[in-house]
Amino acid sequence: MKLRKFTLDDAARVALLAGDESVSEWTANIPFPYSETDAINWITATSNNPDRHPFAIEVCNEIVGCVSYWPHDRKSVEVGYWVGKSYWGKGFCTTALQSLINLESFPVNINIVAKVMAKNIASEKVLVKCGFSLSGQCAIKKHGNEISGKLFIKQSRT
Repeated sequence: MKLRKFTLDDAARVALLAGDESVSEWTANIPFPYSETDAINWITATSNNPDRHPFAIEVCNEIVGCVSYWPHDRKSVEVGYWVGKSYWGKGFCTTALQSLINLESFPVNINIVAKVMAKNIASEKVLVKCGFSLSGQCAIKKHGNEISGKLFIKQSRT
């Protein structure tokens, strides 16, 4: 498995994976339906935004998902991830998140936070395996609505 930056050539694959209604159900920012045009717009927007750091999760030269980080507040960075439904339960999110946190470019000396939907047990397991602890309840904004979520934190590393 490796992490790499997205290119516009990835748009069709991103649309195929993220366009699954089950993937959209567990993510805050992926609408359903999700088209190749949506993927092109997202890749373009994030590549031009210095605060956003998405990486393609690639296995055997094929994208299986995305892991990313962005500023949460002045004292922490937030992480997020998703993989295509056919890749669920295979450890790709755990490995990708651990790899992301270990990148030289990943911020140090600040806490790392992650928000998961209240019933997303699989995502909670990923975070715990990566050294995160449950901090409490939180609200997650999804398509203009607030839904119940959980906030996880991993203390800063030096």
